[in-house]
Amino acid sequence: MKRLLPVLALCLCAAARAAVPAAPGPELVAGENDAAWAPLFAALAAQGGVHSTFTEHRWFSVKKAPVVLRGELRHSDARGLSLHYTEPEDQVMVVDPKGLLLRDARGRTRTMAADPRAPRMDAALLPVLRFDLPALLQLFTLRAARDGDDWRLDFAPRTPELARHLSTLTVEGVGERVRRLEFRRSAKQRVEVLIEETRTGVTFTAEEEKRFFR
Repeated sequence: MKRLLPVLALCLCAAARAAVPAAPGPELVAGENDAAWAPLFAALAAQGGVHSTFTEHRWFSVKKAPVVLRGELRHSDARGLSLHYTEPEDQVMVVDPKGLLLRDARGRTRTMAADPRAPRMDAALLPVLRFDLPALLQLFTLRAARDGDDWRLDFAPRTPELARHLSTLTVEGVGERVRRLEFRRSAKQRVEVLIEETRTGVTFTAEEEKRFFR
């Protein structure tokens, strides 16, 4: 047992040293200082279909405690992003190149068409989840920081149209897994998404595509 203690202590120290950076890193500029990040972006972009469970916290200026939602996330390069909220009520939100679609438990839908002249926050999600660096740099300034396998990306809107909906977007992960997203509109209004169990390389069935995408 005594021999195990030093090994355990070393493991704990190593784990303590690695943590998601607490502050944004330097600005990432394509062709200048992005080479060290290229492997991570390439690996994340090549994951194929993604299915995750998540917990979402929404903070509003009029409430001290966040509203808590839970559900499952599906992402497909071909079909876009689908958020299936299961708590507190059943609802599906689809974000794709056509715009935004909301579908309730009865199958009733509401849609908002995409406007490339004034992209909303939901439209910005697609290039973020695809880790498409050229597309991202058209919409955002990007700052990147890393501590071991833990990394953090901070996006700030370049256009006033997008800045009306979003102050900053932060994406955090470990290795090749996204673990947390934060959408901040103001000091008192933000949304935090904690990504839990994740499967990559997923092929969605025809039934899933019909139910959870457009």
